[in-house]
Amino acid sequence: MSKLRDEVMAANAAYTADFGDKGNLPMPPGRRFAVLTCMDARLDPASFAGLSEGGAHVIRNAGGSGRLLEVPEADRAGAASA
Repeated sequence: MSKLRDEVMAANAAYTADFGDKGNLPMPPGRRFAVLTCMDARLDPASFAGLSEGGAHVIRNAGGSGRLLEVPEADRAGAASA
């Protein structure tokens, strides 16, 4: 196993051990909206949009433009967040 894989697996184990009642978060999201953002790993949607877990759907798009997200996909994402 690689060191990176071990680190990711340990972080996942810690996250799931402390998951608590997050399975009971509202669906659709509590703030009832979706964020469409770049998939750039340097961006943290929770930080720049003031989100907490369960607050919004976050859609990460490769390609630099929301116009690349086909209308039916955008409609489904919007409907799931409404």
